Amino acid sequence: MQKEDPISAEKGMSAHSASEGYGTPPPPAIVEKRKESPEKVKKHSATAGEPVELSLKFSCKTCETVTILDGGMGHQLKAMGIEIKGEVGSIRRFLGVAVANTENPQMVKDAHLAYIDAGAQVVTTNNYACVPKCLEHADSSGDGDSVLRNGGVAGMVAAAGKLAREACDERPECKAKVAGSMPPLAESYRADLVGPYEQNLEQYLIIAKSIAPYSDLLICETMSTVDEARAAVTAGATTGLPIWVSWTLKENEPVLRSGESLKDAVEAVMMVPGAKVEACLFNCTSPEIVSVAMPQLRELAPGVRIGAYANGFSKQSADGSIIGGCGEYRDLSPNEYHDSFAADWIKSGATIVGGCCGIFPRHISHLKKMLH
Repeated sequence: MQKEDPISAEKGMSAHSASEGYGTPPPPAIVEKRKESPEKVKKHSATAGEPVELSLKFSCKTCETVTILDGGMGHQLKAMGIEIKGEVGSIRRFLGVAVANTENPQMVKDAHLAYIDAGAQVVTTNNYACVPKCLEHADSSGDGDSVLRNGGVAGMVAAAGKLAREACDERPECKAKVAGSMPPLAESYRADLVGPYEQNLEQYLIIAKSIAPYSDLLICETMSTVDEARAAVTAGATTGLPIWVSWTLKENEPVLRSGESLKDAVEAVMMVPGAKVEACLFNCTSPEIVSVAMPQLRELAPGVRIGAYANGFSKQSADGSIIGGCGEYRDLSPNEYHDSFAADWIKSGATIVGGCCGIFPRHISHLKKMLH
């Protein structure tokens, strides 16, 4: 007997469907940079114990309360009817999610609202796939006219920001914040496909400028290499917004997908001039490896908040067979996600928790119940 689709509980959460997009979003407004004192911060290396002076000002100390993030937007939209096809992590896979910002805006807003209503205090903009390499696939899929009509990459990114902001504004009592996504520019998890630093910086500057007017903070997420994150943070620093940085890890050891160390990753973003790095996280990685890496992250980043939003993808054995689930998602109940994983991360110092691909509103709702 075939198991029930694990995302069926999220289907039908969209209250409306939209046949028209927003058109070309308004040009981004100027983001006023916040003033910071010029004082420097001294930290201790987690390995050598020697003091390191950083020209970085933190506007946030580690908080006593836990902030709850949303879950995976792309997979929530899939549950609500948006087509997702292609290999996990591939550029082509989320093209439908990218164009949904203009072709199905109400559905995107409803997905944000589903997470806010579940208890998310921060929602991430739906522009993970709004990058040049992904939108290059639009012509072959018939979506090219939509991309051009809505202002290309910058317009699609701005449309995503607008929808997230509107969703938060519709629930003023929740006081949810918008995290502007600064995603990988190539396929997720593929450190070997990350482009040169200067090329990445140029593209990240476009994304940062387009998403910043709608955001309370920027989140550089699913970063696979040291330089990829450094480029995203450098671009983010030009907006004056607080920045959260989140890396994706190898599944068998607590290092970046590139094989680079967590120490090198943290030090690189901390040294970006003018960057207001408020948090270091892990995402789109199995919850098991996050649990291994979290204590190390706490040691390496003592002056900022830490956290994670893991994925719920099925695990595979050496022969490729699925372990503990069926199809794309593993059997990961809301109780297990909190009790076996998120609770341990918090014990290790995490004050930001949420979910990525395969973590849905039901998981976020349970996190809120247990943590608040």
